[in-house]
Amino acid sequence: MNREAKLMKEVVSEAERFRKPEPVRDGVILVNGANLNPEPVRWLWRDWLALAKVHMLAGVPGQGKTTLAMNFAATVTSGGHWPDGSLCEAGNVLVWSGEDDPADTLLPRLLAAGANASRIFFVTGFFVNGNAESFDPSSDIAALQAESARIGDVRLIIVDPIVSAVAGDSHKNAETRRGLQPLVDLAASVDAALVGITHFSKAGQGLDPTQRLIGSVAFSALLRVVMVIYAIAGR
Repeated sequence: MNREAKLMKEVVSEAERFRKPEPVRDGVILVNGANLNPEPVRWLWRDWLALAKVHMLAGVPGQGKTTLAMNFAATVTSGGHWPDGSLCEAGNVLVWSGEDDPADTLLPRLLAAGANASRIFFVTGFFVNGNAESFDPSSDIAALQAESARIGDVRLIIVDPIVSAVAGDSHKNAETRRGLQPLVDLAASVDAALVGITHFSKAGQGLDPTQRLIGSVAFSALLRVVMVIYAIAGR
């Protein structure tokens, strides 16, 4: 290579360093299947609680939904064993409840189940311009996502009731899907299993359990696992 050609190559190379990147084109984002790698589902509790996914725990009032959810939390925070005997890797848990007080209801249940209280974080409010306000799952999930990242090692998130995440009409499919999407994004970004608690509707006895959930069918269609809890008389 002669001196002039070498100099020209250096000039072109230097110009490449300062070339502005091509602007991102607006439009639909497509990913070719050949550029994806198949990935297995990762489980917090195999076949029951999947990491980065949203789940539902449903039943009629008084059947122990919250108590069962607190047992999930206790298992995660203590690194205990699941009912099938498998070992759970210890991690942190976030709990938001619009129905039960953390101090006199939730924490006693957690401690009774053997939870490590230092790994439990209750969402009790939200600061706006320095003033404490009630946490609203329908509008404050982005802030919770940031706080989850700050805490780190969050493995389980419990939202009670999950219908609170829907700002619009929870009986309309489109509005319910929009309302639940931030929870789906939260679980994926934090890489935690998210469990939402809900009630059965009073009508619909004898139907498929997923059709008895309060609100739109999207509550069951959009989620990874729907668990139904029943208390059997005499047991």
